[in-house]
Parts: sequence; C-alpha cells; structure tokens
Amino acid sequence: MYILGIDTSTMTGGAALLRGEELVGESILNIRTTHSERLIPALDELLGHARVKLQEIGLISAVTGPGSFTGLRIGLATAKGLGYALGIPLVGVTTLEAFGWQFKIFPGIVVPLIDARRRSAFWQAFQDGEALTEPGHADLDQVLAWCAARPDAHFLFVGDGAVNYRQEIEAGLNAASFAPAALSLLRPSAAAHRGYLRFLNGEASDAFALNPTYMRLTEAERKWQDR
Repeated sequence: MYILGIDTSTMTGGAALLRGEELVGESILNIRTTHSERLIPALDELLGHARVKLQEIGLISAVTGPGSFTGLRIGLATAKGLGYALGIPLVGVTTLEAFGWQFKIFPGIVVPLIDARRRSAFWQAFQDGEALTEPGHADLDQVLAWCAARPDAHFLFVGDGAVNYRQEIEAGLNAASFAPAALSLLRPSAAAHRGYLRFLNGEASDAFALNPTYMRLTEAERKWQDR
C-alpha cells in the first residue's frame, strides 16, 4: 500500500510517500511562500518522480494541527478532497504526536513546542513515541515547571518553539537538550508513518470526519468574544 503524508501545520511543510513502512520520497520546504502555492506542486513532483499514480494511493495521513490556521485549512482541504475523490481512508495525526514519533528513539522525554507567540506554546510530552501528557496550550513557564518536577528525567525539546525559546529553556532547566535547528523541523514522513500504524490499528476515518486540531480560538474569534 502507498501512504501519502501531508503536513502544512507550520511554515515548514510538505509531503511524503511511503510504501508500507518504507520511505519512497519526501518533499519538505522551510520558506515563506504559502502552502497554497507549493503543496500541489510538491505532490505532483513527488508522485511524478516516484512514478506512482494518485489512484495507487491507499491511505492519506494528514497533520491536523495545532499550528497555522490557514496552513491547516489548506492541507486538510487537500487531504479531504483527495480522500473523497479516490474513495480512500484518512488518518489525522496531530503536529505534536508526529513530533513525538519522529524523535521516539531519544532515551528520555521528548517535548515538542509549537510557538503560539506571546511566550506560549502548544506542547505535549512523549517517551518512546507514546504520550505522557495531554496536548495543551500553555505559558512557557508552565511547561518548564512540569519538566522541573521530574528532576531525574532528561528532555529533548523540538519544534519552532524550542528554537525560538531556547535561551529561556536553558536558563530555567538544566537537563535540556535540543535538536539542531535543521533537524528540529517536522518531517511529513513521520506523520505518514505514524498514521499508517494507526490505520493498521483500525483508527482510520473518512473525508467528512477529519477535522483540524486548533487548540485555541482564531484571532477573529477572540476579537468577537472581546466585543
């Protein structure tokens, strides 16, 4: 089975193609052009180089967020449209879950941080690829307090929040490691692989049931509430 992975949750984004658990190809860009400009060309190029037709795709694994509201809408609309047109199942994988799976080999606790601005982040803790906490949106100090309460643990911080808040994390926590910035970006192949394993576990849905994981109100919704 061919599995197509799609990620548009952050400025970094792209697509991956798996054949079972084997990586066939991956396209990832960390540039400021919009996902609407680059996602479809990335899919066309990826499938073209792999000589795989859309009709050969058996599963789509899409990152549902949290992350960029606009980016998520683009990625999920594309995934749902393809899934509906091809009549194939979809699996949603959160950005945090995909990060936890990507770094599951780390012998400690992996803490993905998605920068939510104003010194806050979307976060979750993982060990061996499995969640230790529920996903949350918290002030950075709350995340560091959770980590500090586990003095015997070693932590790996990943994601753009880890890059942007590195100095503050290092100042507040001794047992902190960081992936190099170039390796701290989410890979669509990690989301594709995690989604495939969940599919094998019977967790697939269809195009109508796949929804974004925002975890906070949009700016427009916040302004409306403040009226």
